[in-house]
Amino acid sequence: MDTKTENSTNNVLTNTFRNPRIALAGALCLGLSACYTNLAPLTNSDVDFSNCREIAGGIVAAKADLQAQVPEGVAVNSLTDMGFVFDGSDDVGMLIVRSLACEAIQVTDAKDTVSTDNNVAFVHVGTPINVANLPATTYSNDSVNGADFNIYTLSYQTSSPAYFGAMKRAGLQNIALNEGIVNVLTDNDPNTCSTANLKVHVPGDSDYALGITGDVVEATAECHVGGADFIANWWSVDGSNRVTALSNEVIDQTFTDTAGPDVFVVTNEGTTINKLIGSDRSAFTGFSGSGYLPSEGLGNIDMVAETLGALN
Repeated sequence: MDTKTENSTNNVLTNTFRNPRIALAGALCLGLSACYTNLAPLTNSDVDFSNCREIAGGIVAAKADLQAQVPEGVAVNSLTDMGFVFDGSDDVGMLIVRSLACEAIQVTDAKDTVSTDNNVAFVHVGTPINVANLPATTYSNDSVNGADFNIYTLSYQTSSPAYFGAMKRAGLQNIALNEGIVNVLTDNDPNTCSTANLKVHVPGDSDYALGITGDVVEATAECHVGGADFIANWWSVDGSNRVTALSNEVIDQTFTDTAGPDVFVVTNEGTTINKLIGSDRSAFTGFSGSGYLPSEGLGNIDMVAETLGALN
């Protein structure tokens, strides 16, 4: 065995114990000069959202089922961890479902190329996690990796090619470009700030295809009365333990106390989200609200889609 092959063999044996997920790929490369083990380079993008409305809520689910959906080394928070303590709260967690519709989104990549999409929709699903072993993001409230909300990304679908490109370049997992997403809000009474009928539909055969329907408490530009500032990180870890985050700084967001009493998340039988919820249709059993994120137009960075290094 020559020196080069011997070194390759030693590397594979080391990686087998350090990271079994790449051991097979490494073994197949033995002695093949054309086989490269370098990982694809990841790059960051700046993201700017313009005038978005949202619906968001949590559905209580078994913690063990949620934990099974995230990579090894990432710990899902129970309701106890989140401060909701009751008999059995150690064994349940929260499935977060969120949908936004924005007038526009602008993405600036690492080469300063600017891409803009108008009238875009986003639907993402995740679960709150412990971030003690995750690296710092661009926006952090404790100079390490803190944020007001830390959610692991189980699914993130968007109708925006520009935004999808930003997530893909940063290495975010479980993403999809779905230009068929529908997010329609119909005002029930244009003369008052009351309720509006929301219809969200994520088409396709994704394990996280869903719909959201019902009359939501209105939180439009006209009904916006001032809100809160917060930091939210949506996390992901790839098969090589590289961490990616959508690190988002939100300014002056209105968020109502409830989305509405008759708002439901609808899922397809046999899908992962259907099994997590345990039903074809569920109300938000944890929390819910409708919101509005104001903007004076494009030009201010709201989010960094970024790669952050290895999971600790």
